[in-house]
Amino acid sequence: MKIRFKYLVIILAIIVLVVAFTAVSFSGKNIKTSHFEKDEISFDYPDSWQIVNQTKTSQITAFNDANANLNVTVNRWNIVQGYSPIENFSFVNPTDQSGFKFISHKTFDLNGTTVNENVYQTNSSGTTLQRTEMWITKNNALYSIIFTTPDTKLNDKSQEIKAFTQNLTVKKTSLPETQIWGQVSIPSQGVTWDMRQDGVNYYGSVYHYSNSFFTGQNGTVGLLGHHTRYSAPFANINLLNNGDKVIITDYLTQRNYVYEVTNNGDIKSDYKTNPLQFAAGTYELTLVTCYPPGYEEAAYLTHCKLVSIVPIQ
Repeated sequence: MKIRFKYLVIILAIIVLVVAFTAVSFSGKNIKTSHFEKDEISFDYPDSWQIVNQTKTSQITAFNDANANLNVTVNRWNIVQGYSPIENFSFVNPTDQSGFKFISHKTFDLNGTTVNENVYQTNSSGTTLQRTEMWITKNNALYSIIFTTPDTKLNDKSQEIKAFTQNLTVKKTSLPETQIWGQVSIPSQGVTWDMRQDGVNYYGSVYHYSNSFFTGQNGTVGLLGHHTRYSAPFANINLLNNGDKVIITDYLTQRNYVYEVTNNGDIKSDYKTNPLQFAAGTYELTLVTCYPPGYEEAAYLTHCKLVSIVPIQ
């Protein structure tokens, strides 16, 4: 009986050590964790992180730790035809970084997958925040894991963030294709339309010119929308005034790009023999529709300039 009791004590001690090691190995301190798995993505996360309702189309899941004001989002969007992520995944307009400051970039290996990590400093309602973005390309998709927390809380959560990242697994899989990569909104007119790569003759959307640039790239974005057909997304762009906002929500870069109208009513009559060109080296947006309404005698252009980039929270 004494021998059996001795072995029982040893076995219990081993179990306690294993449990303790598992908890400590996750974050350097004894915390409870839960497991998340959806489609090709799986990871463990602290029980203090609460799953919150998804707020945007590209979001797989989101977490919030109210005690630390920590927000975490896990996002995925298919890479559409003609799109190539810019170097280092640093989607910031270099001419205007007010309130959105780039801090650092590094690359590391995550379970055989290359991760690009960018750190930014942002401001929200007078609070200085650190935004850490981790970018992964896999399955012909762009994944981002984004952590946002006040600078004063960063040290408290750094071990949890690090361990979460180490535990993350993205398996190979085949995802359904999409031609949509974001939305364009005109707040003064109360309208929002999808942006797509495969044509203009679709309801509820506008066409992104293949010879123009994507947001986040150093060049002019070109969007074509019908004036009278297929939901008529650009039926009222002639009513836009200089200074009116046009906002592009980019699922790929996880940014809102805010433009202001600078010139409305540029008529190009020779667009069929002299196709529209979109300049490199300038952060601008051109909205295009037919002119006069219902006919294709000319192209009606609305020119806009980029004034700010706001991260999607």
